[in-house]
Amino acid sequence: MIKLNDHVIEQDCFGDGTLKCALPPINSAGSFIVITWCYDDDAELFTLWSLVCYIRDRYPDITLNLAMPYIPHARQDREVSHRLFTLKYFAKLINAMNFRKVFVLDPHSDVSMAVLDRVVPMHSIFIPDIDLTRHNGDVYTVMYPDAGAAKKYGSQEDVTNPIIGNKHRNEEGRIDGYELLNFVEGTKNVIIRDDICSYGGTFVAAAKELKKRGVEKIMLYVSHCENNILKGEVLDWIDVVYTTDSICTVQHPNVRILKSFRTGKVNVPN
Repeated sequence: MIKLNDHVIEQDCFGDGTLKCALPPINSAGSFIVITWCYDDDAELFTLWSLVCYIRDRYPDITLNLAMPYIPHARQDREVSHRLFTLKYFAKLINAMNFRKVFVLDPHSDVSMAVLDRVVPMHSIFIPDIDLTRHNGDVYTVMYPDAGAAKKYGSQEDVTNPIIGNKHRNEEGRIDGYELLNFVEGTKNVIIRDDICSYGGTFVAAAKELKKRGVEKIMLYVSHCENNILKGEVLDWIDVVYTTDSICTVQHPNVRILKSFRTGKVNVPN
C-alpha cells in the first residue's frame, strides 16, 4: 500500500498485468510531501518509482520524504552462493529516487541502514510509549529470543534482567534445541521482544521452553509481523501478539495492532 500524504494510491492492472494507476491529487502550492509505503509486494516498487518520476517531472520544487516502516529485502543482506543480494539492488532503486529522508522502523539488518541514503530510524515516532513489563495489572518479564535481539534491544530499552534465549540449529538450519539463560524460577508472565515474525519458529521454541518452566502467560511484541504468522504455530503457544501494520494485514483476535501506518497521515519531521 502506498499513500501520498493521507491519500491512498489506487493500484490496478490492465489485462496484460501492467500497472493501471489513478493519479493522486497533488497540491502544487505545497512544498513538502510524505510518501508512505507499507510493503505488500515488489510490484509496488514500480508504482513508487512511477509516482516519484511523475511528481519530479511536474513539480520539481516539491520536497519528497519516504516513510517506509518495513525495509523490503532486509534479510537478503549479503552475498550468498546462487542467490541474489537483493537488498543491495533494492537500495539502489530507492536511492535513485533521491528522497530528502527515508524514515524506517526497527530495521532488521544493519546492512540495510548502511546501503540506504539519508535513512533515519524513527522508532520513537512510530511506536507509542508502552510499558513492556506491565499488562492488565500483571507484571511481565521481558525476554529476548536470541543473542541478536538481546544485543539490539539491550542498549535501547530500560529492561532489568531479561531472559535471553539460546537456540541450536542442525545442519539443515532447523532449530533442534533451545535453552533459557537468566531465567528466574517462579516467573509466570513473559513478553518476548523482537523485530520481525514470519512463521515464528524461534518464538514457538521459546514458548515451549517457557511453558516447561512453568510460565503461564506469554505475549509477543514484534515491530513487523508477516501474514504467515497464521500458518505457523505461534498462536497455539503465545496468548497475544502485538505488532504494527507495517506489513501485517491479518485479522485475528489475538493479533493486536499497536500503531496504524495504513490509515491517516504519517507525520515525520520536514
